[in-house]
Amino acid sequence: MDNQPFRGTASDAVPRTDPLLAASDLTKNYGPVRALAGASFTCMPGEVLALVGENGAGKSTVSRILAGATAATSGTITLDGEPFAVGSIAEARERGVACAFQELALVPDWTVGENLLLPEKRGRGMFSQRQAREQAERLLTDLDVTHLDPATVVGDLRLADRQVIEIVRAIAADPKLLILDEASSALSPVGVEWLFARIRELTARGVGIIYVSHRLGEISEIADRGTVLRDGVSVGEFSRGSWSDDDLVSLMAGRTTRRLFPERPPAPAADAPLALEVAGLRSETLADVTLEARRGEILGIGGLQGQGQTELLRCLFGAAPAVADTWRVGGKDIRHLSPTRAVRAGLGFVPEDRKTEGLALNLGVGENLLAPWLRSFGAGGPALLRAERPWVDRVLGGLSVRTRGPEEAVGALSGGNQQKVVFGRWIDRKRSVLLLHDPTRGIDVRAKQELYRAMLELAEAGVAIVWFSTEVEELVHLCHRVAVLYRGQVARVLEGDDITPDAIVGAAVGTS
Repeated sequence: MDNQPFRGTASDAVPRTDPLLAASDLTKNYGPVRALAGASFTCMPGEVLALVGENGAGKSTVSRILAGATAATSGTITLDGEPFAVGSIAEARERGVACAFQELALVPDWTVGENLLLPEKRGRGMFSQRQAREQAERLLTDLDVTHLDPATVVGDLRLADRQVIEIVRAIAADPKLLILDEASSALSPVGVEWLFARIRELTARGVGIIYVSHRLGEISEIADRGTVLRDGVSVGEFSRGSWSDDDLVSLMAGRTTRRLFPERPPAPAADAPLALEVAGLRSETLADVTLEARRGEILGIGGLQGQGQTELLRCLFGAAPAVADTWRVGGKDIRHLSPTRAVRAGLGFVPEDRKTEGLALNLGVGENLLAPWLRSFGAGGPALLRAERPWVDRVLGGLSVRTRGPEEAVGALSGGNQQKVVFGRWIDRKRSVLLLHDPTRGIDVRAKQELYRAMLELAEAGVAIVWFSTEVEELVHLCHRVAVLYRGQVARVLEGDDITPDAIVGAAVGTS
């Protein structure tokens, strides 16, 4: 990558029938916890192999082993017919395996250019900022990423753009095998189209792709074959056109699944009390937003990424500055809102990035659940956990959080279970309004169903849910009304039979 950041020469082999990668009976133990118990699969050159399973099934562990981030306890891996046992991410990349990780491996304080190129410069002489910028510009242009400036600090980017940089960095390694671990989870539909275009370019050159995703529609579109993991074991395979969503979910869960979306509760009466009332809300990116949500209502927020949805939720929770002509929560006027005051006013918030905004990864599961309430209780640590243990156990059990107990560090949980913890802290806490930023992003089907059920229970208890989702089908099947944002304004409010995918997408692009 010294002269050409993206060489496009990974496929120097003629078409063949032997696997590019073969993994056999992989196991991985973390102390007494067995994350993998016998995973086996192959990936052919130029093939997209989907790796699917519920959260905690072992998918990310497989990705980390292949990427050199951790070592298997036992089992064998071959790459191009040769034993593949690497001790670091750098060694894996030298052998031709690169990974775009679900938990982004970027350095927030570095620029885009530094993040793209510094990892490749170890032991290769001096690092030049000018050359880094020039090479990063060429790389981004080659991969059709024209909206990002190599001089931008990564920590200042939206999560979706950070995800793009993670993917670009992996592709820039010019791998034989590219692992995409939930790489689309933060992307907009346009971003997913961009990713699929890059995948098709790579597979046309013979690069093998291991695609880890919970989005079954994406798997149907992009995967040639797939392997299902359950409890760390390979339990089945499928190929394009040979499976239905129900078949796949049943294999993942080990049981017959119900329909993905539950029945939505009846809409609240037209004269039901307003839980949230905002008129003329203005901020740096929002222009005259007017919204209301009644007690028990699920109000969806739609639109393409970057149209103001993130800013809207942050402003409503006091995490970003805003002013409004009218602003009431639970019938009480709001002024000078901050997150602390928002909690006191009866608001709850599940933010976009659970790792950096939602959780303290080194603290226990129980402490993270109780985080918004520490000042109210006037105690912390073991004393608070003991006092609130019945509530903690009820939340963990109700959401089926896989944990060894409230004292386990939340950073040790799978992504889906971490998301349940962020959501669970607001259950049975007398909320008027719960603000949700794409809460089902990157979690498996069963975890989604559990969160859907919990959301409906809160709505039935009178909580107003304001829910931004990048999955249009969620808005269609579960929301009473949908407000679609376009350029920082509410372009259209849909309700009843008018809530259709076509109507949401049309409003999102400014055509209706």
